[in-house]
Amino acid sequence: MEAFVVTPLTKPAIVGGSKDTRLAVEACRKAARETSPILFQGEVGSGKYLMATYLHRESPRSGKSFLLVDCSQPEEIKSFLNPRKLEDKFQLFRGGAVYFREVASLGLEDQSRLHQACLTAEALDMRVCLSSSQNVHVLMYEKAFNSELYRYASQCEIYISALRQRREDIMELTRYYIQKLNLRLRKSIQGITPQAEEVFMTYRWPGNVEELQNVLTRAMVLAHEPFIGQRHLAESIGQMGDNLMQTPDVMPLDRMEEILLRTALNRYGTSLEGKKRAARALNISLATLYNKVKRYNLNE
Repeated sequence: MEAFVVTPLTKPAIVGGSKDTRLAVEACRKAARETSPILFQGEVGSGKYLMATYLHRESPRSGKSFLLVDCSQPEEIKSFLNPRKLEDKFQLFRGGAVYFREVASLGLEDQSRLHQACLTAEALDMRVCLSSSQNVHVLMYEKAFNSELYRYASQCEIYISALRQRREDIMELTRYYIQKLNLRLRKSIQGITPQAEEVFMTYRWPGNVEELQNVLTRAMVLAHEPFIGQRHLAESIGQMGDNLMQTPDVMPLDRMEEILLRTALNRYGTSLEGKKRAARALNISLATLYNKVKRYNLNE
């Protein structure tokens, strides 16, 4: 992906009322009044770019251009950071902002060039934002991050929590994306079933908000009913089930049993043959599986 200009026409919607989300929003509002560089840190898909555009819209520069530069594509970034051409490029965005995405993906030599690019942008009255899904403090300790860029980028830092750390936001985000996707896909989905909601709330979401949106998009394409159920999550549920066992959260044993039953049934199906395979995978008899399906009301 090449660098391209993004000029947000409207203020980005920040969805979620969790403490972590509120703290990040407040940090953006305060930083919007300053001119120092901002480093956004957080996992892939957690919302770093969204928060950066929110900060830009909250700042006095909101009417100016917002330039995105993707540092995760080394070959293209080498051309972009050519010092002989860089000042001419930045002249077009004087007074605006530049967002360097995934700066830790660059090698040390290119990180040094990036530091010079940041200084060039500042000289042209551009606000510099940077992001990294890798912890730059750890990288610096391991001598895998350029020291000059580190000192520059770490002047002001905003951390975006992973979705699993702000579970209060999951259903609010789900409702928000269903509304948006209804318009885009010309659907009229009203929500998700309680069973699907439990899967959403217990899943660790390694891809964070971006993954949540992708899962809902696939489910809504498949759904012809007013509510998304577990069967509509079939394309993603296998990955979900594998990751469920990685969670360190403690939960009641009967709840874990129910989650495993649901995962098995979604993976193998609810036909007689599918239930036989699920029973074998769970190392229980078919009669026991039927009893547990009835107990947990899994006849969806």
